[in-house]
Parts: sequence; structure tokens; C-alpha cells
Amino acid sequence: MHPQAVADEPLAVRWVTDVDLPVGRVLAAPGTVGPLLEFGVLTKLFVEPDGVWAWLSPAQSWAEHGPRIRDAIAKAVDLDGWQIEEGSAELLGLIAREVLDGELKSYVDSHGGHITVADTTEDTLTLNFEGACEDCPAAASTLHDRIEAAVKRRYPGLKRIERSGGPQRGRGFLGLPRR
Repeated sequence: MHPQAVADEPLAVRWVTDVDLPVGRVLAAPGTVGPLLEFGVLTKLFVEPDGVWAWLSPAQSWAEHGPRIRDAIAKAVDLDGWQIEEGSAELLGLIAREVLDGELKSYVDSHGGHITVADTTEDTLTLNFEGACEDCPAAASTLHDRIEAAVKRRYPGLKRIERSGGPQRGRGFLGLPRR
């Protein structure tokens, strides 16, 4: 198990580990994780198949509590007693951003495009396609074959993925105006 920084979230760490729990927000946890959450050392926890996302209270420091939290989570993932609210728009957004800024970033960048999360619900992901991706004839394939597949591996509750807006009407191949 190892920590991974969460972009733009200095109080958050994603602990990368195999988790066999429902995907969603943790309401209560077994072992010593429970008291860490109950007494406000941790302010928020999410679980997904590849890890546990944890937010530390602003009054605490990862340098001081990180090893203790890592050990607590490592022991707790194999225990009974987790109470999880399945599905989470926030978790879906976090996972989608991580996929887009991580494993798929070089692919999208190599095509001169940019894809960002526009909106999420607990089962729907809406993305903005910008740059070369905006009018790309292969955008649907990228959306479903790459992005949807990568996000769904980590967030199985994803039911729908869509583009906000979509390609501009009245444009042809390569985004050039039709004559």
C-alpha cells in the first residue's frame, strides 16, 4: 500500500491498495480507522476497488499522522464493519479527473486535445472536449472505448458518460465549415 497525492487537494491522499468493498463514501469503518473518522482526524473517506481516499483535518499534518493512517487503513480493508454509502458524484469526479490527468493524459495530449470533467452525478459523467478533441471524428470512440472503460474499472456504478455540447453543428470533417 502506498500514498498518492490528489491533485489540488493538499489535505487528501489516495492510498493505493486492493479493496473488496462497495464503492462510495465511508460512513463508519472498522478497526482504528473508525475513531480517526469519528473524532475528526480524518474528515472524509471514499473507497474504490483500487484504493481508499482520505482527507485529513486541516488541524492535522500528514507528516505526523500519515504512517498511523496508512497502517490503520491497511488493517481495516480486510475487516468487517464498513458502512458505505454506495455511489458518489464527488468520487466519480475524482476518479475521472485522475484518469484524464494520469493514464490518458499523454494520449489526449498527443492528439492536440484537452478533456475535462464538466459535471457528475452518482452514475453519470459529463465531459468537455476541447482543442482538437472538440470536432474529432474519433471522439465517440475515445469517450467510450478509452475513458468510459478506464473509469468504469474503478467506478462500476457508472451508467452513462456523455459530452457536454458535442461537436459543433454545421461543421464537417476536421471542423471546417460546410459549403
